[in-house]
Amino acid sequence: MNMVPRLKRTALFLSLLTACFVLRASVVKLTCSPQSVMAVQGEKIMLQFSLRNGSAYTLSQARRFYLSYHVYDVSGKLVAFDNPRFLLPQPVRPGADATFSIPAYFNLAAGIFIIEWDLVKEGEFWGRGKQWRSFFMDLQLQPLASAAFKDAWLPTFYESGRNWLDHEQYLLRQTLKNNEARKGDAFFGFSAGTSYPQAWIRDTATLMFYARFFYANAPLQGIVGLFLLKQGPDGEVCDWVDTAGRSDKNTVESDQESSLVLAAYPLALDDPGWLRLPVNGLSVFARLEKALDWLWQKRFDPEYGMIWSGFTADWGDVERSYADDRATKLSDRSRHVFSIYTQALYLQAGQKLIAMADWLNDKKCVERWRRRLQIIRRHCRQRLYLPEQGYFLIHLLAGPDDFLALEKGILAVGGNAEAMRAGLMSRPEIERFIRVLEDRKKQFALRSVSFTLLPPYPQDFFPHPLLSPWSYQNGGEWDWIGGRLVAALYQNGFRKKAEEYLREIVTKNIRDGNIFEWSDRAGNGQGASFYAGAAGVLGEAILAGHFGLEEDFERYSFSVGSDLFKLHVSKANDRFTAENSNLVTVDITSLSKKEICILTGSGRKNCVSKKGKNIISK
Repeated sequence: MNMVPRLKRTALFLSLLTACFVLRASVVKLTCSPQSVMAVQGEKIMLQFSLRNGSAYTLSQARRFYLSYHVYDVSGKLVAFDNPRFLLPQPVRPGADATFSIPAYFNLAAGIFIIEWDLVKEGEFWGRGKQWRSFFMDLQLQPLASAAFKDAWLPTFYESGRNWLDHEQYLLRQTLKNNEARKGDAFFGFSAGTSYPQAWIRDTATLMFYARFFYANAPLQGIVGLFLLKQGPDGEVCDWVDTAGRSDKNTVESDQESSLVLAAYPLALDDPGWLRLPVNGLSVFARLEKALDWLWQKRFDPEYGMIWSGFTADWGDVERSYADDRATKLSDRSRHVFSIYTQALYLQAGQKLIAMADWLNDKKCVERWRRRLQIIRRHCRQRLYLPEQGYFLIHLLAGPDDFLALEKGILAVGGNAEAMRAGLMSRPEIERFIRVLEDRKKQFALRSVSFTLLPPYPQDFFPHPLLSPWSYQNGGEWDWIGGRLVAALYQNGFRKKAEEYLREIVTKNIRDGNIFEWSDRAGNGQGASFYAGAAGVLGEAILAGHFGLEEDFERYSFSVGSDLFKLHVSKANDRFTAENSNLVTVDITSLSKKEICILTGSGRKNCVSKKGKNIISK
């Protein structure tokens, strides 16, 4: 490894940083292992820290203390002073010592650096300024977008001719890789991001389509199995499960059960026999139906013809009730609402349940759910669509409509994107929606369509301090939502606009070297880093949207336009390469489904069975 020798490095910094090595009675001493690290840009690395607190401060997150670092090149020149913050996993009181591990990452240009680990009291001072003892670590950072990374981690790979889009697949894959959670040595699931160690069903649902192209069936089925095993006897589904077996639910939501079905459906496409396997005495499919039936029995209101939930900001899980953690639970202050997001996810989950029931030849189940979905679809259109505004209302309140006038003026990007994906909007209505979205985007000078509420709810509308305007779920910029809009536009034939919005999102991701949970209007990343749910839905928008890759239980299909591309797919038992130059060609290495079909812009359809060699379509 071509690293700078420690002796030489010390000489380089002797004059600059002598004060950091002065030991006093009040010193805070920080050390780290290993002392030399080789990593890929953005790669999660587990580092072991020792901290001796000789100061009068309690070093803790509550007191706004964090770990961070400064970056120098090999000549000793400062490259970056301010860098990401990392949480201290435990308070360290005056006079105490602590040893702990943290996951760290480096979003720098590839090269050789010296990292100075330091403590920062946010907004007040850095430890080195108080002559606390920092720690120096050698870092060799390799490029993320490289042949080595591709060969190791990208069995499914595409070449689009667009540098920005081709680069994004490396970041999406790194994000999934960074969020692999393990119980002992065994794969457990995906954490949602660096601040969420649990496996969440909502995030699992948005990443499962894409994850299948890089992970085997069995471990992915195991993630869904965690929630099936925790399912209540009446069908209710929890929000999250952790490696200790704990679980909980934010009861203000009504989309966990829908998310379970949406997470399971892609896995059933790869292995439909899985639906018949027993889990605690019931088949996987029976438990999926039981989940949607729980919502129908417990949260369906016959008067309104829709599913109710708590009063949150569109898709959020923080209610308009309390200013603390009680806002995630239904309570004496809860108001029942009928949100477009909840209805749209329920409709999509119901559609997927019908497809699975049809494969199982359960005709009674198919008819039962078709009738139920028709009821919800009809009431969504009648009660929630606002033709004069050109979009769906965030939600309708049960009882007096005291906030309806305010909410009519707010465009909810997430709920409307899911409404498109559920088939609730016609093509002319989507065209109208895009015009309204463009006007709002220009009005508020927004850099992407990932901002969730346009405009957000006003100050103090939500008691919880996280939900100030343009913050967190009240109008923050979430690619977890923007990716769904892009996918919806591709799905409905708005290819040019979808690519424009996709490029906005991808460009900022590549610049940041990260996919943040959300960002503020100034473009500052907030919340968790490497947000897995966002990576999953962006991957789906690219593969299913941009490349037109679709599948059912019998076949794959491509809706091919004029773009030139090469897409190599390696998933479950299927291996094939699709290429569009002057002709569309598909070469099959192995195929478990019945056939692959190419649908050209002229309406021509060419198919080849798994016994064939290739397709050529003019």
